[in-house]
Amino acid sequence: MRAEVKDRPPARFNRAGQNALYLSPNEESARVALRSYEIGESPERVLLTYQLETCTLFDLRGPEASDLYARARQPWRVALEAGEEPPSWAAADEIQAAGYVGLIDPSRQKSGLWHVAIFRWNEPGAPGIRAVGQPIPIVLRPEA
Repeated sequence: MRAEVKDRPPARFNRAGQNALYLSPNEESARVALRSYEIGESPERVLLTYQLETCTLFDLRGPEASDLYARARQPWRVALEAGEEPPSWAAADEIQAAGYVGLIDPSRQKSGLWHVAIFRWNEPGAPGIRAVGQPIPIVLRPEA
């Protein structure tokens, strides 16, 4: 297991300090995912491209995943602000306990888009991931 990172903030599928790498398959999906983090004067953003080796991901888009997805899609920040553990963390725990290194999460912002959350990488028994190309500066704009 990768070492925890003290300054890693909590997110939909990870507790504070837990490693998680959130990826999108294309620029449109990445922009949609980042839109909820754009607050006022945000720092400069860059688009990074990664190559991920073949790995076993749990797909939350399928009908067999409906129970886990029902928990995963709950507003995690609301639960956290109320002092509760977000249901999506328990869903991620179950997915990892079943042997998956990550998951495919359908976008809640735009139908047809999706994202990936990886919990283990670049270690024995986990997929390799590496950056490819150069960072591309981008500007996030509110959807018209």
